[in-house]
Amino acid sequence: MATSSAISLMPSSAPSSPCSPPRTAPARRRSPADGGPSGDPRLSISTPATISAPNDIKRFSIVSKILSDHPGPARRFHFAVIRLQNEEEAKQIDNWFRSRALANLQELDFTFGPLEFIYGVYRYYRLPSSVLRFASTLVMARITCCDFPNEIAHFPLLKQLTLRRVSISDIVFRGMISACHVLETLHLEEIHDACCLRITSSTLRSIGTCCLRKGELIIEDAPRLERLLLSVAGDETIRVIRIRAPKLEILGALSPCISEIKIANLVFQGMIPANLKTPIRTVKVLALRVSIPDLSAVLDVLRCFPCLEKLYVTWNKYLKMKMKNLRQYDPLDPIECLETHLKKVVFRFYQGNEEDSGFAKFFILNTKVLKEMIFGVREKVNKKWVAAQHRLLKVKNRASQDAQFEFRYGPSECFDTHDLSIADPFTALI
Repeated sequence: MATSSAISLMPSSAPSSPCSPPRTAPARRRSPADGGPSGDPRLSISTPATISAPNDIKRFSIVSKILSDHPGPARRFHFAVIRLQNEEEAKQIDNWFRSRALANLQELDFTFGPLEFIYGVYRYYRLPSSVLRFASTLVMARITCCDFPNEIAHFPLLKQLTLRRVSISDIVFRGMISACHVLETLHLEEIHDACCLRITSSTLRSIGTCCLRKGELIIEDAPRLERLLLSVAGDETIRVIRIRAPKLEILGALSPCISEIKIANLVFQGMIPANLKTPIRTVKVLALRVSIPDLSAVLDVLRCFPCLEKLYVTWNKYLKMKMKNLRQYDPLDPIECLETHLKKVVFRFYQGNEEDSGFAKFFILNTKVLKEMIFGVREKVNKKWVAAQHRLLKVKNRASQDAQFEFRYGPSECFDTHDLSIADPFTALI
């Protein structure tokens, strides 16, 4: 069965946005009208290409031929998986990035196959130094599975950056981010070697993380940051997250796996706020990930975000973390967001048992301006089951008569750190 890799080479005048990957079209063989011999695998100037080849050696030779023949300038280079078998192939890759076709490249997206896997640890290829020749022109970069060199590159035009399964030192990471003067979105996943990821940026608006593996994330100064999207896998633990972002509006998922998170003067240990005297009024959308439907724990968190408008709660019994020293909800001490702001509540992995329904029922009976409540279920449900749930949840006694209820079945997607056109990135979770 043939494997395929997508290589998109487009002229700078292509109409699509530099930050939006173009649709990939099949490569066509060039005719004499194209200025090349029939059967020549060179790329049409205005069309992206999908190249299928039976093995890496053949695919490498095709790509080398395209880059050699293409007059440039190319706008985008994408290669799904680059597997290097020897030094000769490594030199070939280096030559790709030095080709005239890729001069002034705007979008770079590639993944190296791991070099080897020893004692549970992947060893990656070193990022070719020739890649850094694009630093002055790149607008979007997605780099996966490689070791970063110690050289600190400056990316004056870079707006989107994704680093996945990358080994990089603390100093190089911090210097690189500080040197991205127009960077708007940043996604970090499985970052190795850097024990502490420090971010200072006057332009970043969205940061997404996943699988930081017992590291620290410190956002020292991000005056324009609006979104901090945290994805924690399995029993992974992030030690400390410190945030100085006065415009933060979208946050989560907060989880017991984050041993400590500090937002301005508000400190959470696990998911327990150390004090309730320093609420964050800018956050409008919040996602939580808890091991059990622990109402007291969630309500204490809600007190810290009085202007909250949307709440997403995911239950994951595999977290195996318990909440301790939590006080019970006091109706004489109402929670501000439940009284005046919270309009949408979403429960993921709702099963309809006594624990789940008791948790959801509290919000039905106490959220005064609720407009929408969505129950994400893992299996398809019928009308009889839904009717029984309505009775169990006491929907007729809801605090907001405008509230609508929906049981939704379907696969969830990952949120997109980079798409700022989506007002609420957590809608992808349901």
